[in-house]
Amino acid sequence: MKSNNNRIRFALALIALVLFGWSLSERRTIAQSAVELSPQEKRGKQIYLKGESEGGEMNAVLGTGDLDLPASSFPCANCHGLRGEGSSEGGLQPPSLIWNKLTSPGQSALTRLERGPYNETTLARAITAGINSNGGKLHPGMPHYRMTGEQMADLIAYLKKIGKELDVDPGLSDEAIKVGAALPMTGPLARIGEDVKQALGAYFAEINKQGGIYGRKFELVVADSRGDAAGTAEATKQLVEQHGVFALVGSFEPSACEATNEYLKRLEVPLIGPVTLSPRQPVVPNPYVFYLLPSFADQSRSLAEFISAGEMRSKTKAAPRLAVIFAENDLDQDAVSGLKSQARIHAMEIVAEQSYKAGQFSAGALVKPLSEKKPDYIFFFGSGDDFTAFANEIDRVKLDAGLLSSAVMIGRSVFNLPPAIAAKTYLSYSVSMPDRDDFAEFVTVMQKSGVQLRSAAFQAVAFAAAKIFVEAARSGTRQLSRTNLIRSLEQFHNYATGVIAPITFGPNRRTGASGSYIVKIDLDKKQYVAVSDRIIPKAGNQ
Repeated sequence: MKSNNNRIRFALALIALVLFGWSLSERRTIAQSAVELSPQEKRGKQIYLKGESEGGEMNAVLGTGDLDLPASSFPCANCHGLRGEGSSEGGLQPPSLIWNKLTSPGQSALTRLERGPYNETTLARAITAGINSNGGKLHPGMPHYRMTGEQMADLIAYLKKIGKELDVDPGLSDEAIKVGAALPMTGPLARIGEDVKQALGAYFAEINKQGGIYGRKFELVVADSRGDAAGTAEATKQLVEQHGVFALVGSFEPSACEATNEYLKRLEVPLIGPVTLSPRQPVVPNPYVFYLLPSFADQSRSLAEFISAGEMRSKTKAAPRLAVIFAENDLDQDAVSGLKSQARIHAMEIVAEQSYKAGQFSAGALVKPLSEKKPDYIFFFGSGDDFTAFANEIDRVKLDAGLLSSAVMIGRSVFNLPPAIAAKTYLSYSVSMPDRDDFAEFVTVMQKSGVQLRSAAFQAVAFAAAKIFVEAARSGTRQLSRTNLIRSLEQFHNYATGVIAPITFGPNRRTGASGSYIVKIDLDKKQYVAVSDRIIPKAGNQ
């Protein structure tokens, strides 16, 4: 009998050990699987946070009913908090909407009157008619909402879950924040991808050594984008749907990535600091994509400002005569549009405009007409190799004109220019200058992790993106969500990263830095030399 009891005890102990070990190893998996709200609750969350519904329009009625506005102008979260905790709004104290508090007797923080518990019916009446659980009127600051019965059911379903552990965005756990980056780990841009990955990893590792934020550590997940639009779309979808990342930071963005960014918008996943040659913002900026550096259009406007003001303008009494040469692609045409807008502001005449197709560049054919027009300055927007060939042809025919372009566009081929042309060449430089800004933190963090600065400009942008993301997440307190991350980002004003211009975002602003330094070329040292402070272009009709 004793032997049987021992066997039973042993078996129970073994089962307990297995279950204990299983619970430790699987608890996080279970927690992650429980994070998902139901489709109805997700619809209700959209109503609560944004005042928007897939089921049709909703309106908010203010005051005595004279003012009827879209509910998106007055979402519940604006007053009651992102997680229903209640907040202070204009000196008022909107109450908590946590379900167990709503369904218990309480006192209104606004009217100081006692009220009975709410149920689904009386809560729906309060939302649509402004009548509390006792039949009295709510505070007049509470809008009345016009919505369908289905929309109300969605909202109440979400209110039953608001503030609970279930109500968290993907990629968040008690211990970690999962961050994704779509980078070219294979293909011709693999070196850049690896360098950006290491820069991101180094910064997150440094923050983790400091304890993370609010007890959470950062986990970086990288997916191979191959450096093209199709691969970027696949990698982004993998990060969002398979890895469940909270946000993307420092993804490499090639041209023609509009579909990927629309995907992020549809799933409401933030992307902070895409590493790109030139951001392509739609007319109405994507609210989930936060660019850091100015576009080629903005850079060419800074170049035009440099010509119109300062010592270069003093060389001629008349307005400078400009010529522009550009490749027939979207990025270079963006640069041309920026130049034209700024030329109009300063009454500068564009006396020649010539385009060429990629792979069909002929320096001689392009330079010959310019010799007849005799422009004061030539803007060239194309590849580095084409730029070098064009400069050599200008040097050969002794065309006396300044040559302007973007350092990002041309790359290191600029250090192969003929000396006479290099002396008259000016480039926009959108990243910060090491001798003018504080690169100390960036260099220190990279050195501590043994990261080689092989793609320093791209790595600096990735570092800035990670730093901005961490600061925005920290500002959002422990109750982190994608919504309050975006709200935190929209509060950034002249935020310094040390490696790019101070960043400012806003509700309708999704490009953080504007303007560029103007640099000349030191052929002996093969480096850029700033000849201006950062130039912010004057506003004008574009």
